[in-house]
Amino acid sequence: MTVKLYKVEAVVLRARDCGNADKLLILYSKEHGKIKVMAHGASKPASRKRGAVQLFSHSRFLINSGRELDSISQGEVIEMFSYLMEDLEMISYASYLAELVDAIAPEGVPNGPLFELLLTTMRLLVAGDAELLTRAFEIKTIALLGYRPSLEQCAHCQRPPEGRLYFSPAIGGVLCDTCKPADLLALPCNKGVVETLKLILRWHPAKLQQLKIERPARNQIKSLLYEYIRYHLERDLKSAAFISGSGQVRQVLMYKNNLRGSK
Repeated sequence: MTVKLYKVEAVVLRARDCGNADKLLILYSKEHGKIKVMAHGASKPASRKRGAVQLFSHSRFLINSGRELDSISQGEVIEMFSYLMEDLEMISYASYLAELVDAIAPEGVPNGPLFELLLTTMRLLVAGDAELLTRAFEIKTIALLGYRPSLEQCAHCQRPPEGRLYFSPAIGGVLCDTCKPADLLALPCNKGVVETLKLILRWHPAKLQQLKIERPARNQIKSLLYEYIRYHLERDLKSAAFISGSGQVRQVLMYKNNLRGSK
């Protein structure tokens, strides 16, 4: 029986030790979308696959197509994104991006723009506005996968929204004041936030640093997108909680380090 081999360029979204130095990986690949593979012996110190299978690594893989589960034959690192693992806040954001893709992307369905968006965002995280980049990643990802919220017109009556505005995850976007009764659970939102969401959706992630968004608007955008994603996934994402707490933990660690340095 001839073993079928195929090549992918992928980001490691999830890695789990399985015993005998094996790792079970969830990859997001350019060619096949999300795939699950086994990396036999990858945890061994001398393994040539070791670097390529690290969490968040951007790598090239040669994969054996198996009857039940494919397995990695060879792996070559393209980018390690090691800086994402050196900071608690960066780990939190990168983990959230990976978990979101893993949760929302269908298995075996390629999406080139989503693959490039993931790579671009991971490259920009360390030097950019990580919070805003994450919001952009959220809305761009859901748009690329067919869940784009209606922002230009009322999601219920299809007319330009006027008066007080609301956001309905269930109906699919912004509601005008007249259509608010269509979803009594719709969240209040102001016109400025809606306009900001349009910009975030339209602009390249590298351009987002030009935006100056005050904390109240940031919080509202975060809440709207969080509820929208949760509605479509029908569950919470575990990494979301760590993003909120990572900043506080980072401050505590810095404070403790400063105390040590003063002794």
